[in-house]
Order: sequence, then C-alpha cells, then structure tokens
Amino acid sequence: MTPSPTGDAAIKQGNITVALNLLTAPREAFAEIKQYPAKLFPLLLVLASNGLILFWYFNIVDYDWYIDDVLAGTSLEGQQLEDARENMASMSQSTMAAFGILGSFVGLTAIYLIQATYLSLVAALRGESLKFFHWFSLVCWAGLPFLLSVVGMAVTILLSPNGQLSAYDLDPLSLRNLGLRTDNDSLQSLFNSISLPMIWSAALVLTAYQQWLDAGWLRSAAVVLAPYGLIFGIWAYFALT
Repeated sequence: MTPSPTGDAAIKQGNITVALNLLTAPREAFAEIKQYPAKLFPLLLVLASNGLILFWYFNIVDYDWYIDDVLAGTSLEGQQLEDARENMASMSQSTMAAFGILGSFVGLTAIYLIQATYLSLVAALRGESLKFFHWFSLVCWAGLPFLLSVVGMAVTILLSPNGQLSAYDLDPLSLRNLGLRTDNDSLQSLFNSISLPMIWSAALVLTAYQQWLDAGWLRSAAVVLAPYGLIFGIWAYFALT
C-alpha cells in the first residue's frame, strides 16, 4: 500500500498512533516501525522531556545543599572532600544544569546507538535483512516508557518546595525509590539505576526482536537481555565482593 501524501499532519498522527499502540497493541506498533523506521520523533521526545525536567530540577534545587548531598554519596574524606566541594561550588548552578542536560543527551544517545549496533550485528550474523536504522528506530521507540519517569520526576519536584531534593530521590520509579534499599552503597547505586520504565523498555525490545526475527522466546530473551545481565551482573559482583 502506497503511503498517502497528506503532509506533516499525517506524519504526526502516524507517530502518535505508533506511540499509543506501544501501550495498547505493541505488535501493531512493531510492524509499523519495521516498515517505516522513524527515529527523530521518539528520540527527540525523550531527549527534550529529559532535558526539560533536568532544567527544572537544577533551577529549583538548593545548590549548596545539592553539593553536600552529592558529596555525601562519595567515599571522599578530609582535604579531598574539601577540594571536591570547592570545585563544584566554583561552577554556577546554570553551568551545572548545562552539564547535566548535555550529559543526559550524550548518554542516552550513546546507549541507543550501542544497543542498536549490538542488535544489528546479531541480526546480520543470523542472515537477516534488517539494518542498523531499523534497530535504532526500535530502541528509540522503546525508550518512550521513560516518559513515565519524567512525569514522576515532575510530581516529585512539585512535592519538594524547599529545593532540598536529592538527585537520587528524583525518579520515583527507580527500584531504590520503590523500596529496594540496602546498606551497600554500590548495590544501592545499582538499584537507583534500574527503573520500571527500563524494564518495560527491555520487554518492548524483546517482544519486537521475537516478532521481527520470528525467533523463540528463550533465544530472543538470551540475545536481548544478555547485555543487561552482563553489565548489572558485573556491577552486582563487585558490589558484593
């Protein structure tokens, strides 16, 4: 079927439909993404939303308190601690916000690129015709559940009028903030890095991989979840030893 040349409005409606189908009919969404692997809409939506929430956070946070809170989570002591505090205090709040936003842009894009490269290499080894841009489109769309974290962060900011809000407490959907806590700082950092939207995103990629390559669920899970298991497994190992 030839796409109807109805202009930008039709393109926008198509993107919204795909986004909604990821919630209600993911297999239909994956079929559409495979045929029309759009990338900019989901990527820019996630990056812009994340950037805006970080901009808001750094504009309301008590900056002196923020510096103390960040350093409290490190193992620095004595003169090293004072030097670190002085270095952070030498940056303005707006500069810190700019670094935070830029870091999130670079970090998220790098994660998507690495994930798409890995999946495209696996598909190529299987002799599949799907290319890098298919997988990059998929991981960008699968990142949309992170918008739930953005909404949660906005609510958290609204409920913290005094500006003394830790960056660790910002996302209410992280495992740490859902009650999975421990006295082990390294393991606690791991729990803070994993969130329900991340698990949902991985499940979407897994489902799409199984559908696109018509592979078994066990093999699909082994391929898609292997990088997560490797990274988090090594993290947990060093945290517990």
